[in-house]
Amino acid sequence: MILNAGIPNVIDLLRGDAAGKKVAKLVVGTGNSPVTGTETSLTGQVAKDVLSTNLITGGYVQFNSELTAGDPAMVIQEMGLLNDAGVLIHRRVIAPMNKVAGVTYSINYKIRVQ
Repeated sequence: MILNAGIPNVIDLLRGDAAGKKVAKLVVGTGNSPVTGTETSLTGQVAKDVLSTNLITGGYVQFNSELTAGDPAMVIQEMGLLNDAGVLIHRRVIAPMNKVAGVTYSINYKIRVQ
């Protein structure tokens, strides 16, 4: 869900306004509370640079990143996107995924633009 703080950013991007900030980081966290739209960060948040993006048939954009072996062990239950200004603009709760210390994981975050 696009969060309240992210709506002006998306509007600026769609208008081509220089105030719009691109998605810069994919974040994961351990919280599992429902999305309300007022979130500003994730629980136990770990932020990683977006390494690439893909446009996918059906109106989807996918943001790709990586959790490295040095990132902490955690049970990931939420994911989100931060813009260049560090504002959490999108968040979702996911099925728990166990991130083990010492292991590298590719992470992908797909949203539908509709």
